[in-house]
Amino acid sequence: MASKRKTGGVGFDMLKKILVLSEGYPNPQKIYNMSFVHSRNIEYLKKNIEVDVISFSSKEDYVFEGVTVFTKRREINFDEYDVILSHAPNIRNHYKFLTKNYKRIKSIILFFHGHEILLTEDYYPSPYSWQNNTSWISRVLRKKYDQFKLLLIRELLRRNKVSCIFVSEWMLEEGFKNLKIKNRTEISSKIINNSINHAFYNNRYICDPSYKKADFITIRPLDGRKYAVDKVVELASYNPSFTFHIFGKGELFKHIAKPDNVTVFDTFIEQKDIPELLNHYSAAVMPTRLDAQGVMMCEMASYGVPIIVSDLPVCREMLEGFPNCIFIGNDDFSQMKLDQLSLSPLTNFNVIDKFSPEVLAKKELAFMSISVSSKKQN
Repeated sequence: MASKRKTGGVGFDMLKKILVLSEGYPNPQKIYNMSFVHSRNIEYLKKNIEVDVISFSSKEDYVFEGVTVFTKRREINFDEYDVILSHAPNIRNHYKFLTKNYKRIKSIILFFHGHEILLTEDYYPSPYSWQNNTSWISRVLRKKYDQFKLLLIRELLRRNKVSCIFVSEWMLEEGFKNLKIKNRTEISSKIINNSINHAFYNNRYICDPSYKKADFITIRPLDGRKYAVDKVVELASYNPSFTFHIFGKGELFKHIAKPDNVTVFDTFIEQKDIPELLNHYSAAVMPTRLDAQGVMMCEMASYGVPIIVSDLPVCREMLEGFPNCIFIGNDDFSQMKLDQLSLSPLTNFNVIDKFSPEVLAKKELAFMSISVSSKKQN
């Protein structure tokens, strides 16, 4: 007799096939396009659950690593799917698709990752002064769109077939605040973190001093102010005896001075190559001004490298139990003496199960199963 598929004491036998909605999806030419969606689907496949995807930006159907990807033009037989999982739902594609086909859909789970349930102007930091600022008309239109977006998402969440997943407690709190939902029990919801890539989960940080390239490493897009590369520059300026390598593409250093102890590599590092690269540095510096979770920060901490991060509530929520993590307020990077910090690698890796791809996929499947079961009873 075949064994039941279970997770955390909850079976998910009733889940046979899932349809995933995503604005984009990996393909052989763009393997990191919304890869966080694909990594979950791979874990579902390991549990013998079929997964199809509608990629709203795809021009043609294709198969990628066992996952069939459809364009938005594909006619869907909704009877085949136990649940529709919508990642970062937007109004133009996701909401339109879900409401148009609502009567034919058995169960819906909205997966919230960030901006899709926030008033962006209230949360996202303004661009750097040298970047082209949007006009006041654009800002007004953006705010009106956000308000309309939140109104429609709130209406959708209150339908009886719909549940939702948030990637952090911070995301849930701020999401419900923006959606003007005061009572959590009104909505079927669950907090499940994004998992880390297997490359960070299965391998361990080992720094060989003879191969060390610099003291600190940062891997960030240079021009997004939310990624706070300017804070790394402030830290480097205040600590001239330490060396810093910054990997990322952008125009930032055409507009701000680069300290002599900073070397910039204008390149994109593939995710699979990051763990080995970290072995050449004593620690990582990964500040942020805004994150729903901060997956790369979690990956580096789980890999075991000592890491300096911003002292924000969401960073504390994710990494409070990681002894290799140092929290610094964003206002303090410009006056923090690095030789006064105790930076040590992670030695007890039990803590990283918090971000285990398998464990978190099981939690997601368990929640889907409960949601599907409850919808059948309604």
